[in-house]
Amino acid sequence: MRPFVHRFVPLLRYQRSLIKHARLIIEPELEARRKARKDVVKPQDSLSWLDDTRGDREFDVARGQLFLSLAAIHTTSTVLTSIMYDLVAHPEYIDDLREEITRVLKEDGGWKKTSLYKMMLMDSCMKESQRLHVLGPSKQPLSVPDAPGLSSSADTPTASMNRRVEAPMTLSDGTHLPKGVFVAFSSYDMRDGDVFKNPHEFNGRRFLDLRAQPGQANRWQFVTTSPEYLSFGHGKHSCPGRFFASNEIKIALAHLLMKYDWKVSGAPPKSLLESRFLPDPKAVVACRTRELDPEIAILMG
Repeated sequence: MRPFVHRFVPLLRYQRSLIKHARLIIEPELEARRKARKDVVKPQDSLSWLDDTRGDREFDVARGQLFLSLAAIHTTSTVLTSIMYDLVAHPEYIDDLREEITRVLKEDGGWKKTSLYKMMLMDSCMKESQRLHVLGPSKQPLSVPDAPGLSSSADTPTASMNRRVEAPMTLSDGTHLPKGVFVAFSSYDMRDGDVFKNPHEFNGRRFLDLRAQPGQANRWQFVTTSPEYLSFGHGKHSCPGRFFASNEIKIALAHLLMKYDWKVSGAPPKSLLESRFLPDPKAVVACRTRELDPEIAILMG
């Protein structure tokens, strides 16, 4: 019945209307680009990438663009919001982050790709925030003590790397996975006391300190995956956009910290737990413009 009934489900009808509206916006732009002179430089954006790679295949570029938006926009903005909530709840890191941003921009004479790599305290704060706010499906909340910036569901097991079994298989412990079932990997290690000291506390220098250990410089970067850190998945199917997202978040975070002062207005922000951890949209954070050194203002752009 599903192939027939879905045509009458209100939410799915609304979804199809949005896709149709997207086509009305995107297809004229694509057609104009295809008809443009060969000497006109094509914009380097996702529309061009999708159109160029489709070759002779039938491919709905509008749907492709919507899929990219679904994968990239709310994920990045959610992570950035959680980072800001954590920094506002722990303002002792903000001055050090500003000093790091200032030092790196002066060393490099402005923004370079290497500048982002050098912002190691920022990278550590980002990874620590993501450790505490996993963008993955969750079970029901467990009863644990509240932690600053977190809801009482701080110890709730979350899952990453959701997959469907394509062929029957039996794991080494005898567990049988039939074809067609969905499986996921627990992200609990990200709050496991055997892996991380004081796992429910926000420690912005946690991963900076781990990277300072011999042979660990790359293992604990924001973009690095491991069995103990599954926010971006792990293995060959780990999130391919995490490098772009890291650069995007660092640049946005630098502007937010350098150009504005921040403080909590009211109760400290908390994470909401529904099907996954989300920053509280009702939290109130106050900000005001701060005076920026003219040299740094020029270097930041």
